[in-house]
Formats: sequence, structure tokens, C-alpha cells
Amino acid sequence: MTEAEPPHATTIELKVPPPPEVPVGATFVVKVAVTCANGCDLHERRLDIAAPAGAGKAHLSASEDPEIGEFHEIAMRAPPHVGEHVWRIALAQATDVRHKAEPLAISVSVKPQTTSLAVWDIPSPVVMGQAFTIKAGAKSAGDFKLTGRTIEACDETGTVLAQGRLGDAPWPGTSALYWAELRLSAPDREGACLWSVRFAATDVELPHDGAASNFSVAVARPAEHRVTVKISEKGTANPVGDAEVRLGLYRATTDPAGMAAIAVPQGTYDLAVWKVGYDVPILSTEVAADRLIELEAAIVPEEDPEAIWQT
Repeated sequence: MTEAEPPHATTIELKVPPPPEVPVGATFVVKVAVTCANGCDLHERRLDIAAPAGAGKAHLSASEDPEIGEFHEIAMRAPPHVGEHVWRIALAQATDVRHKAEPLAISVSVKPQTTSLAVWDIPSPVVMGQAFTIKAGAKSAGDFKLTGRTIEACDETGTVLAQGRLGDAPWPGTSALYWAELRLSAPDREGACLWSVRFAATDVELPHDGAASNFSVAVARPAEHRVTVKISEKGTANPVGDAEVRLGLYRATTDPAGMAAIAVPQGTYDLAVWKVGYDVPILSTEVAADRLIELEAAIVPEEDPEAIWQT
């Protein structure tokens, strides 16, 4: 290039913008096109990218798309700070032809990572005034480690009933569901309780939103009587094992002899039995003493292979 030759007018244009919001620590991709008014091929020209503090180095690759022409694809990582952050992209100068381009500023709103909660292994029902345990876990949407953070269970008024620390390893089969076992005490009243688990996320390394999730607990009076249920196949009298038996809130599964025993308080219950391939009508029964109930399970024809579980 001679000294008299003016620089080529060049434009850096954002073709594929970032998402409106990006969680802290998350990676996102933008695409920019670099064009020269004189028609120079710039798609492999190096770009200088100034990133916010903590965002790390951006990864850039040159490519081509039939819809938007030659462009640079840039993978960026959101910094570990919530707020508006700006990346500035400039064209690195070469030794042959000088190109003059205004740097492109890309502003991104960085938000906290979200968390989700899970509650499982809730006994049903629990007995009035007695202790029981549940499992509760928290998961970062970005799969960040939550080991050692506090999770708590609360009653309807928000009073904390139990606290636990999330363990070192996620629940088996999950990528990042960190969990704890919480020991609770059932209230001295019969009925359903709507409680919650809460995760404040105040001491997590990267900013996270807190979360809360409701769960229900069915509280029953102490058992007074033992109900034994025997299920046999209609027409053959063969025992029906591995059938689910529900007596009101109480559940059990039949053994290979077709027997299941359930301890319940005195009262009137709907007795329901379910197993794929069988149909047993729901029976209303009164329990005022220990008793044996024998039921026949009709085989469901193959064209209707699943009996519907009715509550």
C-alpha cells in the first residue's frame, strides 16, 4: 500500500446477537460479519476482542453461511458478576492493506444462575407426632457444584422445621442434583400438610437465584388394626403376587402368595388393587378389628391390557 492510498472503509456488523440475558458463567455465541467497501476478503482476518473482567478469553472461528455471507463465530463466557457487561470487537490490522473500522460493542445482561429443587422419599402417610425423614435436593441450571450449601424444610407459616447440608456427590443418575436427608416430626393433628423446601443460595460461589418448592405430607392417626389382603386369580385361584394394594392412604404390595398386610387406624376405607393385566373392583370396607379380606382378580383381555388405577 502506498502512502497516498487511503484506508479501506470497513464495517463490523453483528449478524447473530447474544440472548437477551445470559446466566453467570454460561457460554453463548454471537456471529459478526466483517466487510470491506473495496471488496477485500476479510473472513479470515483476526479480530481483537476485549472482554469484561472475569469473562475469560473468547473463542473465535471463521466460517460461511449462505444466508448471511462470510462471518466470524465467537464463543463468549459470561463473567461471574451480575449486571450489564460489554465486549468490544475490533479488526486487527494487517501489513498489506489498512482497513479502518469502528469497534463493535456488544452489551449483554448477565443474570444469576437459576436453581431447581426436588423432594422425594416422603412416607405416606406419616403418623401423628412421630419422626420421619425425606430427601431434598437442589440443582444449578449450569450444573455448578452446590456441596455444603444449606437446604431447609418449612411449615405452612414459613417456620423452619429442619435444615441440612447438601452432600459431596449428586444423586445417582443426575448431573448435579446435590441432596440431603432431612428429619422431620409429624404434627399432632390428622390431615394433609402443605410444607416447602427452600434453598437461599446466599453462599454459592457464583450468584444463584434462591428457590422454593412445595410438598405435601399426609398425617394419620396411629395404627390400631391389621388388615390382611389376599388376592387370587379368578377362575384358577392362583395367588397374584406383586400387586399394589391401597387401603385409603395406606399401601402395600402382595408377596408371591398373594398376601399383603397393612396396619391402619379404625375407620372406613376404599380398598383398591392394581396390577397390569388384572381388574379388581374397588371395595369399601370398614375396619373395626383385625381382619382378612379375600379378593379375586379377573384377567383383563389382551385387547385391553391395562386396568386403570382409580383413586
